[in-house]
Amino acid sequence: MSKYAIHACPQRMWYVNQYLVPSMLDQGISESDIMVKCDDKKLGNLTHCMDIFSHITQAGSTWHLQDDVVICKDFKKRTEEFQQNQIVCGFVVSNDGNVKHTGFVEPENMWWSFPCIHIPNNLARECVHWVYEVARYKSIYSWMIMANKYDDTFFKEFLKKVHPSIKVLNLKPNLVDHVDYLLGGSIINEERKNKNVRAVWFEDLDLVEELERKIDNGGNS
Repeated sequence: MSKYAIHACPQRMWYVNQYLVPSMLDQGISESDIMVKCDDKKLGNLTHCMDIFSHITQAGSTWHLQDDVVICKDFKKRTEEFQQNQIVCGFVVSNDGNVKHTGFVEPENMWWSFPCIHIPNNLARECVHWVYEVARYKSIYSWMIMANKYDDTFFKEFLKKVHPSIKVLNLKPNLVDHVDYLLGGSIINEERKNKNVRAVWFEDLDLVEELERKIDNGGNS
């Protein structure tokens, strides 16, 4: 069975509890397989992500989701198709320089996919060690450490530096769409607060339209 970790912030817990988790349960995902990790201690993007990575079990794998996505209609079925040792990117935006690279790629060409990504737990835990024991002492990464952001960048850099030949699957169609524009815009990146950052290859657009209607109607269809 697949495991799922939702990286959440306090401002989005209403969406996670009222919409995202129920949509996963409706597809038959067990509640015990869903871990909602809210940054209620205000650790910040990077620290919170590394904290989640460091506390998952060594064995197995986890689908990591952000708190502002809509899952596709067959999300459970599709996420259960992959082996535990595979890295799978389930999301891409149009301005991603690697958007045209689909299928199996090396880390250099993987998507910026942290809204939905499958990571073997041992690699997630290894990434934590690399960030805090290697990257933090290199000047090239110091500004990102200081900003306490860029969790996706650090994971990609970790793979490029430590596992450059590992294969990553850029999955088309996408598994989720990004709907932060319905939830008040980006919380981490204020510069794009009013910009839509939608998935390129998400097919179930009717689910996004339905969600928009529900939010506009105060939770009613």
